[in-house]
Amino acid sequence: MLSASGRFELRPIIAADKVYIHRGLSHPEVIKHYAVSFATLEATQEQMDWYATLEREGTGQWWAIRSAQLGDFLGAIGISGIVKQHRRCDLGYWLLPEHWRKGVIREALPLIIDHAFETLGLHRITAEVETDNPASTKVLLHAGFVHEGTLRESEWKDGRAISLDVFSRLNRP
Repeated sequence: MLSASGRFELRPIIAADKVYIHRGLSHPEVIKHYAVSFATLEATQEQMDWYATLEREGTGQWWAIRSAQLGDFLGAIGISGIVKQHRRCDLGYWLLPEHWRKGVIREALPLIIDHAFETLGLHRITAEVETDNPASTKVLLHAGFVHEGTLRESEWKDGRAISLDVFSRLNRP
């Protein structure tokens, strides 16, 4: 478990979180800005398998963001795509809409950044954000990420091309 803020804690995602993962990754407001979605609880097993594969292969880890006081599931955050040779990884996160605009990701990000840099010894964290998601852009910039550029029309979603802004943070002493 990762904990520092007092309001939230990050716990490894477990099988019992599947219902919450489905709730988030099937919610229209969440998937509006997220690349993955699942129509059924059964289909969400694909995401659960992905989390397990990351840990088993040592290429990442995702955590459930929970209320420190009540233990309520708020969302998920994690790293993937770890390339040990190049000391880099990718960052991702999402929250259930009822927890938006409450500083949750802002408080969780330093825990993930510290874990990636200090515990795992990585040097670079990259995050890709859909260009029409200013809230994620704002939280990344606040956490010290730098906008590197835009991947114009680099993905297809809902039958249309979307662009992704690329952000990174380097481990600088």
